[in-house]
Amino acid sequence: MAGRVHEAARRMLGADQGGLDRAGFEELFPVAGGWAGAVLAEGLFVPAGPGVRFAHGEFGDWLQGLHLDLDAALRLLLGEDREDREDEDARPAAGARAVARHRIGPVAAALRRVADTWGAPALDPWLHRLWRALDLRPPGGEPAWWAGRLLAAGLAASPDVAEHRALLEQLAGRIAERALRDGGFDALPADGLGRFGPAFWTGLGLSVEDELALLRRLVVADGPGQPFLAAVAGRLRADPAAVFPLLCAWFDDRRGLPGAPGRSVADLTHDLLLAHRRLALDELADALADAAHPGADALLTVLAAEEPSALCRAVDRWSHDRRPERHVAAAVHALRVAPHASGAGPELLRHTALALLAREDEPALHGAALALLVGDPRSRAGYLPAALELHRAGTDGFLTPRALAPALETDPEPVLAALADRLAEPRAPVAETLRVLADAGAPVATRRGAELAARLLRERPALAGPVAADYLGRRLERAAVTGPAARLELRLLLGGALAARAAAVRQPFAEVLSVPVADPAADALRCELLDTLLAAENDPAVLTAAVERLADHCAAEKPARARAVLARATPGLPAADDLLVRCAGRSAAFAQLLAQWPQDAAPTPPDGLRLARMRALVTAGRDPQYAAAEAERAPFERVVRSTRIPVPEQGQAHGTL
Repeated sequence: MAGRVHEAARRMLGADQGGLDRAGFEELFPVAGGWAGAVLAEGLFVPAGPGVRFAHGEFGDWLQGLHLDLDAALRLLLGEDREDREDEDARPAAGARAVARHRIGPVAAALRRVADTWGAPALDPWLHRLWRALDLRPPGGEPAWWAGRLLAAGLAASPDVAEHRALLEQLAGRIAERALRDGGFDALPADGLGRFGPAFWTGLGLSVEDELALLRRLVVADGPGQPFLAAVAGRLRADPAAVFPLLCAWFDDRRGLPGAPGRSVADLTHDLLLAHRRLALDELADALADAAHPGADALLTVLAAEEPSALCRAVDRWSHDRRPERHVAAAVHALRVAPHASGAGPELLRHTALALLAREDEPALHGAALALLVGDPRSRAGYLPAALELHRAGTDGFLTPRALAPALETDPEPVLAALADRLAEPRAPVAETLRVLADAGAPVATRRGAELAARLLRERPALAGPVAADYLGRRLERAAVTGPAARLELRLLLGGALAARAAAVRQPFAEVLSVPVADPAADALRCELLDTLLAAENDPAVLTAAVERLADHCAAEKPARARAVLARATPGLPAADDLLVRCAGRSAAFAQLLAQWPQDAAPTPPDGLRLARMRALVTAGRDPQYAAAEAERAPFERVVRSTRIPVPEQGQAHGTL
């Protein structure tokens, strides 16, 4: 009986519809002797049209697959026979002979037989053959349909899918390439590469490492729906501790995303980890520290503000770790989380600092430890002297002026002395020191800051100009100018800038003083200082900087005040007409100011060919900013008036000239 059933399966392979006709059935299972009655009664065969077929489809496919000539079948289904004839006689191919698509079962069963009998290495060449056909055949045709279905079936039947890693990488790479070209994975044909969606990749049974490596290639194929990103997120939710370190390796991936223009895979990784951080905060922090990548450091900085408790636990854990790289991470990120720490956080940071300070074989981290201890009022007194000495030496990158800033409130004199001593040394952090002093709340600190800025203007004007102007701007923005003493300090600071011969020293002051500040008292002093500067200034570069900055912030300035500044600044500019129109084309508020200048009020409006053209266009109904842009483009020729040298008439002597 078994032999006859096998022969029936072999004959079914050659039938168009996969059944056994009546004559063939009666030949193999005659009524005489009970053969036909036995197989029909047992339900092995059932009637189907003019013949019979196997009652159980999977059993029938398996049995037929045992007899299938897999090589010949693939040559037929993939159109390879037609390719051979095309090579021989150069006739165009008509395509593979149509085979009913429901006959795919025996072919898939034959692939499973190869896998079950000889293992994944023997199956791999057959799968590569299918992959090449899928890659080379045009989508929508019969060969592409068979290749795609059989490739998926063969991979599902493999006892070790990791054996086909090279093929899977090629497939993932081609999907990403075609999706980038065609506008996303959703645009790929369903009968071709489009059938290998996220469910296919997550259903292969690969290890988390192999699966994430393939999904990394595929996330760039995502369109607006982002199906592959959803697959990554699902894998992350299933096992965050295993996936976090693997995703941290994606920070190096700068490939662009067609579904999110201007963003890369690295940006996607940052957002994905941040969105799922609550799954395992401690494990995420450790994975980011191990990554030692700028992208991971940036995410840790975000966690310092968003999850300070978790990061305080992390730095305390890292400071007691045996690995030196973890100690460095503890030092760096403890300083970043310190401003956000609350509850038990400051206590954990103290333990972190003391653990780092106790490591005598790692002196490079002692500055960070001292900075943490000085920042904490409960431990400041015992460690401030050592911190100030280390700052004076200028050898530690952690012990910056910003790290000493908290001590200015409780111990201003020793901190100010250390900052002044450090400024006297080469390569001193001048800008940061003055910013710290400008932001300080203690009056003695701001007074000393003004003195240091004035001294630097005298001794090193080229270096001190921008930072001294920045100091002045910060003082004004913080409204830290109440009282006659503070006003006198800032006036003396401006006087030091005006005494400098180089315009590059005065220009930053002009830019800072041309920007309005919110506090009325501070803004009044700003206007007073700007008037002092403009009254003594005649350098076009400085005056131009004042006008440009005024135009940028014209919306916040009082119109009368803005007109008064222009009246003082523009007379010293040889090309004021061009400058004003150019600034008006870039600032709507400034264009409105020039267009609506009161004709009967002082000061008189600035004049020029381009300004006249701009005002004429505004009178005709044009928007002032658009009128300024059009006037700027107008091709005016400058008229140069000159006195003609008299030439003697013919016959006169040269001496008459």
